[in-house]
This record gives sequence, C-alpha cells and structure tokens, in this order.
Amino acid sequence: MKKDYTGVKKGMLAVGIPLLILGVIFLILGLMSFGSGFGSSAGSFTEMNQFASKGFSSIMFIAGGGFLLIIGVALIYFSQIGRVASYVATEASPAIETVGHAVGKGVAGGISEAGGIKMTTDSKESVDTKDIRIKCRHCGFLESIDAEFCSKCGKKV
Repeated sequence: MKKDYTGVKKGMLAVGIPLLILGVIFLILGLMSFGSGFGSSAGSFTEMNQFASKGFSSIMFIAGGGFLLIIGVALIYFSQIGRVASYVATEASPAIETVGHAVGKGVAGGISEAGGIKMTTDSKESVDTKDIRIKCRHCGFLESIDAEFCSKCGKKV
C-alpha cells in the first residue's frame, strides 16, 4: 500500500522557505558586519580586541546563515522531487524515447548512405507520431499530439 506523504511534503516546504530566507538574511548581515570591520583603524589594543570579537561574531553569522541556507534548500528540494520525477516519468520520458529512436535511425541511415558499416537499430517497435500523446494539464486525459483542445474537458491543451 502506497503511503501518502502530502502532509510531510507541505511541512518540509513550510519549514524550508523560512529557513532559506533566514539563512540569506544571516549571511548578508554577517558579510556586512565582517566587511565593515576593515574600514576602522586598529590603533590600540582595545580597538583590536573589539575588531577580533566583531570578526568572530560576523563569521558565526556567516556560518549559521550558510547552514540555514543549505538546510532550507535541501528541504525545498526534497519536498518538490516527487513532482519533478512524476513530470519526467509521464511527460518527458515518452518524448525522450521518441527522440532517441529517431536519432538512432538517423545515425544508422546516415552511416549506411555514406558507404560505412551497415547498421540497424535494436528497436523492434516502430514509433509513429500518431502514438505520441500529450497530457491535458486540466483533467489529465491523454490527447493526440495535434489536438488544440482536450476532447474530454474541452479546454485548450
């Protein structure tokens, strides 16, 4: 039985975006604080000590911001990876397969026409463009490639 992780993914996204924003803010504050310390002249021991402590806190802001930024990006990535994999499996994969077959046949034909080695493609199936379908973004119906409107819901494909 397939588990539904919709709530977990929404939670990861809800935590990832604020962490990303907070990480960017801490990173910018740390870089600004670190950069502002170089303009001051370090004349006495007290001023040098203040610059060192300010530099340490700036580095801690930069490191903390970078850490939050990485965690935020990772959470956003893992919350969206299912959508990307689903898109590749349903929409991009058939197109990639069709292009692969066409390129293979083209290369084999070009080499044999040029007097080279006799080549054949390993594909036992012939791919026709009438077999290629596009998925309606509104209802999910698989429509023929040349259709402008979905024959199920009537909306533009």
